[in-house]
Amino acid sequence: MKLLLRSFLVTMLVVSGCRDKKSNQQSSEGKASSNEQTKFNTAEEEQAYKVAFEATLWAMPAIGINSLRRGFLEMDGSGDNTINSYSKTLISRHKAITSNNATPYITAFSDIQDGPVVLVLPAETDKGTLYGQVMDAWQHTIADVGPAGMDGGKGGKYLILPPGYDRSQAPDSGYFIIPSTSNRISLVFRSVRKNGATEEDAYNYSQLLEMYPYTEEGDNPVTNRFDPFPVPLRSLPVYDLTLLEDISDIVNNEPVKERDQEMMAKLETIGLKKGQAFKAPEHLKKALIQGVQDANAHMHDLVWKLHNDNLYWPDRNWCMVMIPDREGGFDFVTDGKVDIEKRAAAWNFFTIYPNKLTENPGTVYLAPVADKDGNALEAGKTYKVNVPTNMPAKQFWSITVYDEATWAFNDNPENVNGLGTFQLDKMVKNDDGSVTIYIGPKAPEGLSNNWIPTFNTRPYIWLRLYGPTEAFLNKSFVMPDFELVE
Repeated sequence: MKLLLRSFLVTMLVVSGCRDKKSNQQSSEGKASSNEQTKFNTAEEEQAYKVAFEATLWAMPAIGINSLRRGFLEMDGSGDNTINSYSKTLISRHKAITSNNATPYITAFSDIQDGPVVLVLPAETDKGTLYGQVMDAWQHTIADVGPAGMDGGKGGKYLILPPGYDRSQAPDSGYFIIPSTSNRISLVFRSVRKNGATEEDAYNYSQLLEMYPYTEEGDNPVTNRFDPFPVPLRSLPVYDLTLLEDISDIVNNEPVKERDQEMMAKLETIGLKKGQAFKAPEHLKKALIQGVQDANAHMHDLVWKLHNDNLYWPDRNWCMVMIPDREGGFDFVTDGKVDIEKRAAAWNFFTIYPNKLTENPGTVYLAPVADKDGNALEAGKTYKVNVPTNMPAKQFWSITVYDEATWAFNDNPENVNGLGTFQLDKMVKNDDGSVTIYIGPKAPEGLSNNWIPTFNTRPYIWLRLYGPTEAFLNKSFVMPDFELVE
């Protein structure tokens, strides 16, 4: 397959840092970038810059999940075939791309080059259920789990086969058979509470998960378990030479798809070859780093364009976050081509998309592109939003605030990165039962329980609706915009 590339890859040497405050537009202000004409001493440096820029966009889905894998595997106590089950929801020290702080996460990773792995899921109970996916090395979902998955919420055993595995060697019954398209797989689940269940209930439910090599089946297999909550999570992509080293790690551990052969040839021009550890040539390091950083800034611009092009209500500044390709998925491979720009825009700020976006999704995410007056949200300012009593969520809703520079939780000593249904009992309510949530550097007097800190970071905000109702889907419910307080 041929790569669908834009002409900007040839000419784009300047990354804009502008913001139009009156047109609902936000862009990449504050991103690592030269923000001026990039100068090269040689044609080789210019070519290296272009390859690094293009490779960063191309690899975005794989980079996101590879960074998450690295973040967990570097923890003492974690490793391949380990169930990493959080005993509490994430807080500021847990850095991951647009993670939530409403449901405890469960992750696991496996390298199945040496053989299949077994994943055992518990059945849904009256107190909890699991939502999530098993993904390949490019974040393509190879299996949904739980009520929306193959087990339909009844639980069961999933047998995940490595690429090229002889299907006739797998059992005929007793398992949901999942052929993987990559050697490394990742799973990310959320333990969702039901009927007033507590965080402890969600954690206990997650302990029913099992994972072990298929070779241990029938021999009292033991599942390794780890609670990562006390440990900082460092899983964000690093936009310097580290990112190219990550690409090398991916290339060296995964089959190369036919559609990526052209990129493999380009990577070889900067010394990144399959079967070899990548070491950046000294005389190209500056150009390579600049290419990676400018690509990150460009992707931020693409994200904001994507958001601004997909407002949900015509008279509000809220956008739908998940925008699929023409096939309803998030691979962006159509008509034999990979649309690198659209794929990069989708995956730069998001990890773990569903396999397909249905007409009645289990969860929806929205983000404000501007405040009520059409101005971009800014660092150091305080905003408020009124959350009505009739929020259109069957299960729960939450508002989460991230640092726009990283798409991750900002650092704050309050360890409050979001508020929602599970915090309603502590929030001050308005006379009509609604609540007003504030985001900004300081809590309004007497309203600290209604406040999400931002300090000096530029806010990027998500509204999550778990189990969106018909009122949301038919747009009869309309969410108020954020308003500037000061």
